[in-house]
Amino acid sequence: MKKNLFAAGSLLLLVSCAGSASYENLPGHWIESMPANPQIVQGIRLDADGGAASIGMHTLRYVGWERHDDRLVLRGRSIGNGQTLDFSDTLEIIRLDADTMSLGKEGRYRVDYARADFMTSGGYSLLDSLAMPSSGSVLDIRRFGRLVQTLSGDAACTLTLYTYDNGGDGVYRFVTNPGTDAAAEQVGRMFTLRGDATDENAVVYELRPFEGGATLHFRFLGDRLEWLDGALAPTDASGKYTLTRK
Repeated sequence: MKKNLFAAGSLLLLVSCAGSASYENLPGHWIESMPANPQIVQGIRLDADGGAASIGMHTLRYVGWERHDDRLVLRGRSIGNGQTLDFSDTLEIIRLDADTMSLGKEGRYRVDYARADFMTSGGYSLLDSLAMPSSGSVLDIRRFGRLVQTLSGDAACTLTLYTYDNGGDGVYRFVTNPGTDAAAEQVGRMFTLRGDATDENAVVYELRPFEGGATLHFRFLGDRLEWLDGALAPTDASGKYTLTRK
């Protein structure tokens, strides 16, 4: 009997330790699952020191967080209608593991998150190359892509831009044939230029790879990017090289 009690006690201790250890997964960048609006990328950054920041949300700015048992308390500022209001929101941690997190409130709603992956094929974090203007700066993640024609057939390409608000330039990840054995990745620095070959006021993104590869230029047109040649002129009037917002 004593042996059984000891075994049961040991099992209880292991379960308790596993539950406590899972909360170590809280710090990181979390992206909200939004199947109905995949073009919107928003979420929250939880820092190990208790700081926080919003991802893709400029009117709802997180500034800090605390955990109390299975509750996550988020603090921040709501900006709108010419005023700024401080808030504190207590949420239930419904699920948490290395790559997923679910938060809810009194059974009224549930929000699912996935941990953002900023690792490159070279084995380093792309965000390490992006200077953060301030600890609470909002990270914007924008994805553009399309199916383009090549000499060897159709190829999918996805361009993801990462910028902080008030931070000016950013970094990028350009992937062709994502999810296949033929996938290729280019990462580098993104610079914002003014003017191209046809419009002196155009907004142009210059993409300079960290290692090898050609510098790319795109004219920013809101919900799409138009590929430009080396002279900053449109590459094709039909628009088949235009990347649309995903």
